[in-house]
Amino acid sequence: MPRPTHEQRQAPPVAPAHANAARLDLRAFWGLALALALMCAVILLNQPNVEGVRQVIRSTARTSLVFFSLAYGAQALHRMWPGPAARWVRQQRRVWGWLFVVSHTLHAGGIAALGVLDPALFAQLSPLANRITGGLAYVILWAMGVSSFDRTARWLGRPAWSRLHTWGSHYLWLSFVIANGKRVPHEPWYVLPVALLLLIQGLRWWSARATGPGKRQAVPAH
Repeated sequence: MPRPTHEQRQAPPVAPAHANAARLDLRAFWGLALALALMCAVILLNQPNVEGVRQVIRSTARTSLVFFSLAYGAQALHRMWPGPAARWVRQQRRVWGWLFVVSHTLHAGGIAALGVLDPALFAQLSPLANRITGGLAYVILWAMGVSSFDRTARWLGRPAWSRLHTWGSHYLWLSFVIANGKRVPHEPWYVLPVALLLLIQGLRWWSARATGPGKRQAVPAH
């Protein structure tokens, strides 16, 4: 093997591509997470009352839907229409997932604040059954968030990690469909988020059938 030249010995090491991508991912995450927190703060500063808390709940419900949709549909989108944009969306799945956790945790904080400020309204809007199913959704969400780190994913093991993230994401999808669908009779525009969720599920089903187990290319988990 030839000995390295003086220039080669002095050249700085080149960071692997995934390391640069990870730094970009973290910058995007922290920037958007801060934007979410500032959004909630501005709402509450302008309306420091129950209506302000309800606005936080509504706003974070919408941002949560956006980030969940990006994470849930990224893989199917890339399988069906591979290209730079779809590849970028898929590469950022971990960011979308973390931002979904942040957004929905702020959403939970708003719901808890409503329960403190107006218990009667909270009981009317969140009956016991909703609290049970919604509480389970949060347990699943936070478990998925904690296990999205490389170290915790290795500790959990690939089979358990796969089951948690597959069935957990399906449960969260169903929770979004029910939460938005039950509002359609009173506010018809809620048909739009329901249609988006059904479209994403259809895209996932279509991509699974189109690629098939033997035709899929192996892709990294993140």
